Amino acid sequence: MFWHLILGLLRDGRSRHGYELMTEYAARSGNKTSPGNFYRELARLAAKGLVETGVNPPEADARRIPYRIKDPGRHIFDRWLTSPKIDDGDLPTWMLFADRIDTGIRCRILERHEEELWMRSKALARLRDDAIATAHAGRDAAFDPLPVLLTRQMKLLSCEIESLQDLRLAFDEWLKGCREEEADIPEARSARRKRTGKK
Repeated sequence: MFWHLILGLLRDGRSRHGYELMTEYAARSGNKTSPGNFYRELARLAAKGLVETGVNPPEADARRIPYRIKDPGRHIFDRWLTSPKIDDGDLPTWMLFADRIDTGIRCRILERHEEELWMRSKALARLRDDAIATAHAGRDAAFDPLPVLLTRQMKLLSCEIESLQDLRLAFDEWLKGCREEEADIPEARSARRKRTGKK
């Protein structure tokens, strides 16, 4: 998680120290992270040549070392962000930066992930039905928690699917707001008139 998270936070090219990055992460995600884990990951990224450390101005706190993304880090982050497959553990981090992706690509990635979750849910439903049938066939057997555990997994997947649908709606609203904002800017109206030939 931290690998792509840190690269994503630094992707804009600005230099920032670890505490500033952790604060930005907390503000964007509502989550806090362990400073030890965060700084350890920054050191790993620097050792791999994906980020570099900068020099503090003389008046700055010497403990606050600024970090900046390098081209290899930028390339790795961009490839991860636009990959057609999202690992479940990466989804919350991916969501933090999904606004940076072209709308069509983002929609395809979300559709694919939703479809994968739906197929997993259907497979779990079949397993649960089989487990229930087996439990009914052997009534004298000990309690079998498998049907309950499979139902739990199905409910978690259902929540994930609903969350993806909420994300898509939020993006649609955001894009609609961006278009309305653009329509209110005189330069945008003038450029649109030139493209369409309307006065």
